[in-house]
Amino acid sequence: MKKYIFSLLAVVAMTLNSTAQSKITETSLEVDGLCGMCKQRIENAAYLPGVKKVNWDKETHQLDLVFRNDKVSKEEIIASINEAGHDVKGAIATDEQYANIHGCCRYRDEGLRANHGLGDAHCTEEKK
Repeated sequence: MKKYIFSLLAVVAMTLNSTAQSKITETSLEVDGLCGMCKQRIENAAYLPGVKKVNWDKETHQLDLVFRNDKVSKEEIIASINEAGHDVKGAIATDEQYANIHGCCRYRDEGLRANHGLGDAHCTEEKK
């Protein structure tokens, strides 16, 4: 009888442990942007309650995320990034959302992409 109870408790403990661990999600999203101001805006938009870590790389356009999926969903994070004016692969910001970002951050403008950062001090700033 003791073996049966011990086995049952062990199974319950393992189940609870795996349930607790599955609440944490690590993922990457491809988010369009150009500069330090974009980085700050993207990271601020992604940092919703339940998000533990955000880091956007302006060279690769990869946003690395760690979040609690019982507090916030990937879709909510993507929607927040879109609201800030940035496109996420598979989820495009509206023209109205995009129009609200700073002029040097207009990542859809190919000419600006090619000459980005030249002559605009705001574009090279990265505030922490």
